[in-house]
Amino acid sequence: MDSMIQKNDNATILLRHSIRLLLLLLAFAGHTRLAESQHLPAPGTSRLQPQLQSESRVAVARLARDIDEILSDRNFSDATWGVSVVSCQHGDHLYRYQDRRNRQMASNIKLLTTITALNKLGSDFRFATEVIATGEVANGVLQGDLVIRCSGDPSLSPSFGINPQEVLQSWARALDSLGIRSVRHVLVDASLFDTIPYAPGWAWDDETFGFNAPISGAAIYDNSIAVTITPGKTAGKPVQIDLSPSTAYVTLRVTAQTTRSDSVATLDIHRDRGSGVIVVAGNIAAGAEPYTEHISIEQPPLFFATLLREELERSGIEVRGGAFDSDNSPIHDPQRTERRVALYLSPELRQIAAATNKQSLNLSAEMILKTLGRQTAGVGTTSAGVESVKRQLSKAGIDVERLRMADGSGLSRQTSISTADMTTLLRWAYAKPTLFRDVLSTLSVAGSDGTLAARMVGTAAEGNVFGKTGYMGGVRAISGYVRTRDGEWLAFSIAVNNYTVPTAVVNKAHDQILTRLANFSRKG
Repeated sequence: MDSMIQKNDNATILLRHSIRLLLLLLAFAGHTRLAESQHLPAPGTSRLQPQLQSESRVAVARLARDIDEILSDRNFSDATWGVSVVSCQHGDHLYRYQDRRNRQMASNIKLLTTITALNKLGSDFRFATEVIATGEVANGVLQGDLVIRCSGDPSLSPSFGINPQEVLQSWARALDSLGIRSVRHVLVDASLFDTIPYAPGWAWDDETFGFNAPISGAAIYDNSIAVTITPGKTAGKPVQIDLSPSTAYVTLRVTAQTTRSDSVATLDIHRDRGSGVIVVAGNIAAGAEPYTEHISIEQPPLFFATLLREELERSGIEVRGGAFDSDNSPIHDPQRTERRVALYLSPELRQIAAATNKQSLNLSAEMILKTLGRQTAGVGTTSAGVESVKRQLSKAGIDVERLRMADGSGLSRQTSISTADMTTLLRWAYAKPTLFRDVLSTLSVAGSDGTLAARMVGTAAEGNVFGKTGYMGGVRAISGYVRTRDGEWLAFSIAVNNYTVPTAVVNKAHDQILTRLANFSRKG
């Protein structure tokens, strides 16, 4: 059935376009009302003043005609669109196209996760990571272990403005201040979450890349390593490789070469699946700018423990044993005394959600989802988190039996939702002033920041479109809010699937629609 829809989409749009032209003429004469304007305002919203209703019908018809024209572009003959635009204040649909059909929306799914978390956990929610010393101290020697009790906090990362190395150094100083100069093992306890590292439907061939980093109750540096390649000064010279963080947790296998300045780069940077070996192959031209690829790591608790052990040793604190995931520790001492020697509190959830949405951080979204499961059902799993989100969506008026949610970031191709449901959620959030303020602060602003920093610059949309973008192969979406020329707030959701043109062409269409919405006025 989808293939039939794809073939007929353009014809349908043209038919709709012709009908709307006729309706536009009738609206001028005051003889009809457009289907998009027939919806009564939802409870708590305001009705249009009678004198504005006729002008509004004309303006909405013009808007529909303009958006129809954008969607009917022959570049999208193979694509399927879903579009929903709803007035937050008045509740009427200004534009809708195939808005009830589920579509993959990629990272727009982060809106479901973050809006639910902000509402259920509160925008001032913080994660707490404890540093625990077990056993007694004698002559500077801790008879037990140093245990990091993780809380599912994603924020120990430059992505959140945090320097993880400085946090680890502060923990070393805390030990030193207590006279502890030697510990047995370094253990990381990530048991607040389950041990399943990937959500259903994630692509196995993306596992080695940073955007697909494994989910865990323990996270540091986004559970990835930034690999930066700098070419030699001339062809034939070795490349320079820098790792951040610099650690012995991974090893390098390098065959990459510096080639002539006019050559084409063919760099291939990946991690051998299931291992700690990072491969750097291919060519980079002399004089080229350094290139960085983020590579995921295996076993996040062990990675965290290794980085801390390395920092302790640099600070002159002996680790007599090794670094371990507490689940795989060689020694268990449940009877040993414990005392907290340090505590790390994350930024507030509103700040974490802002980084998650503006930078589209998959790992953070998944950790927030499992936190929702842990906080609302006592189980830190993806499925428990999904059920928590669904309960919230149901309260917002969404039929959760229709949507499919397999993860919290939208990385899974098993996750899909309709644009109508997305605008229902956005409009529900708008009706809660504090929540709306918090949600708005997490969205990228056209021409200003996040994934929209370089888009719609110099247009009416600049500074007036607040959105969450989403991308996977053949999938491009954007959802959020737009403030119109009259100051009216609209909730919008635009998704296109199965397109075959360059993504830049889809972005242009999105930007044209959003700029038109920003220019919209019911007064004509």
